[in-house]
Amino acid sequence: MTSDTDDRNVIAGLAGVGKTALALACGHAAVKAGWFSGSLFIDLRGYDESPIRPGQALEALLRALGVESAGIPAAAEERAALYRSVLEDCADQGQRLLIMADNAASADQVRLLLPGSRRHQVLITSRHTLPTLNARLVDLAVLSPEAAVALLRHALQRANPVDRRVLEAGDGAEELAGLCGYLPLALHISAALLILEPDQTVGELAAELATARSRLSLLDDGERAVRASFDLSYRRLPPDHAELFRLMALSPGPDIGLEAVVVLAARPLPAIRTMLRALVQAHLLDCVNRRWSMHDLVRDYATELVHETQQAAAHGAGQDEATDAAELLHTQACNRLLEHYATTALAASAHLTTGACSSAPDEFANQDEALAWLDSERVNLTASVTAAAAIGHQGIALRLPVILYDYLIWHGYFDDLIAVTTIACGLAHQTGALAAEAGAWNNLGIALAEASRYEEAVLAHRRAVDLFASMDNHNEHGKALNGLGSVLRDSGELADARQIHQEALAIQRACGDLQEQAAVLNNLSLDHQELGNATAACTAAEEAASLYQQLGDATNEAKALCTAAFALQASGQSKEAQAVCERAIEAASRAVGNPRDEAAILMTCAELLTDLTLQQRIAYLVQAQAACERANAHDLCAHVLSAIGRAWITAGDTRQAAAHLTRAARMFEDLGLASEAADVRELLALLQP
Repeated sequence: MTSDTDDRNVIAGLAGVGKTALALACGHAAVKAGWFSGSLFIDLRGYDESPIRPGQALEALLRALGVESAGIPAAAEERAALYRSVLEDCADQGQRLLIMADNAASADQVRLLLPGSRRHQVLITSRHTLPTLNARLVDLAVLSPEAAVALLRHALQRANPVDRRVLEAGDGAEELAGLCGYLPLALHISAALLILEPDQTVGELAAELATARSRLSLLDDGERAVRASFDLSYRRLPPDHAELFRLMALSPGPDIGLEAVVVLAARPLPAIRTMLRALVQAHLLDCVNRRWSMHDLVRDYATELVHETQQAAAHGAGQDEATDAAELLHTQACNRLLEHYATTALAASAHLTTGACSSAPDEFANQDEALAWLDSERVNLTASVTAAAAIGHQGIALRLPVILYDYLIWHGYFDDLIAVTTIACGLAHQTGALAAEAGAWNNLGIALAEASRYEEAVLAHRRAVDLFASMDNHNEHGKALNGLGSVLRDSGELADARQIHQEALAIQRACGDLQEQAAVLNNLSLDHQELGNATAACTAAEEAASLYQQLGDATNEAKALCTAAFALQASGQSKEAQAVCERAIEAASRAVGNPRDEAAILMTCAELLTDLTLQQRIAYLVQAQAACERANAHDLCAHVLSAIGRAWITAGDTRQAAAHLTRAARMFEDLGLASEAADVRELLALLQP
């Protein structure tokens, strides 16, 4: 705050974020530094039931400036004029004052308190951003994790200099700070609770908060309470704003987009924009990149408001029709949002398999747009499965994991797929939905295998095989056997894998399903390769590629041709392998498919096409790297980066080689692939001068 700045400053932020403390600290430092001759402070109590009116505030300030009560006019406007006149007199006498107006609820509450001259300044705190004051605006955020832990440590040691509980707590202190949402008020209350109970450890208090039915109930030291602080902000909301605030707690994920808010609230877009803007201005919502979220403790508070109305209605505790209507409103809003996510996810997922020829062209213009939506909503979509199961919306809970399957596989979000599909398995079993349960177990087996959890994957696939067999669903039984065989091969049980795949092939041939025949044949080729039977491997892969070509499935045709190329290479038929690789590249050029598949095809061709120039090989590998990044395929990307590094060694460019090998080693280490990382690190060591 220097003489060339504006005469007004506003510190705004969430209740309990430390606005008053910051203002007082700044004011004290500014006076001590000589920027001001003195300061005036007034608490406007803007969020109390009886806030200080502008006229009352002016009276208090005039008295503080030495004006006798008899000389203070009755009208607020006359008091404001006298106030500014007195301030001018002070300035003429060389006195420069800082006026601190704390806890303002609106611009109108402080407008008459503005000095009117840059020779004095006013510092305002508010839970609302006050954009109409033409002031410098500072929105105060919660503390960083490090600062939050430091606050806890300082508070305890100020009460008792030898208190080392925070220092000795290790990760427990960070956990406690996180459970407080890094909110200074909550942190101070937690510190007070620890001070009141000297034998309690930081970890014990953190455990209490983590397991409490209500964190807000625990964050109360008898004098201060987080819930009471939030109450003051909530009570000032107009009814429609308060309703939207409660509804926002029903969103299953950490944030929500504008379209979803409109669906949730079932109100017109212009009205939603206005209300969201007001809730952000009140610091009850945050907005980043056009997505709205709540601070953790604010969300707890809003959730409790929802539960209070629903529980009261459920118990019929003398509640009127408005309470029953509120419960119905919440149920309908939640169902609308879940249906919106499922329907839109289905439209987006259609683009993953049909590209531009989506069955829902009005939803998304192209695949990129569909993927962008899925990326932005992934956490909400997976959380919706849990939410749907919790409220008994079985249709969504069973359907959404199937809808999300292709997307989660595409991008390698295997943990997400395992989580949502596990929920579907349990729910389908509970409700007796046998076909849904069998399909869920099969998908779970695939996800577990992709995550290299082979023992669990075998059990999941066996469960799917048994369920489909019990229903006499031969086609799906064959699909489940195909998945089981693949996991057995990955587990090293090669003979069993081949036997299972042969059984699956017989079933699919009897069913006449060419797509599944091709899939099994490709797996049989891989089994034969592992068992050293190159001729059988070539035959199976070529038949798979022929079937895929007949079906117009260019992506899987290219994959099957790559399988055939490896088999030919293993049998010593290098020229034939290269010719098949060229066919694979041609098929891949016609495909609109999973970028992970594209990367694998390009990498295979770069490895097997020996007549490529070094620059052509590197170009193929760079394309494979880009495809890996689009697919979020970190494991495959690490192998591609390693291959690029080795190619650059051959080219004599050790700088490029080292850069790519270093990235590969880090990725292998992050993935827990120690052996692969060690091989790359060993190669890097050889490059050192």
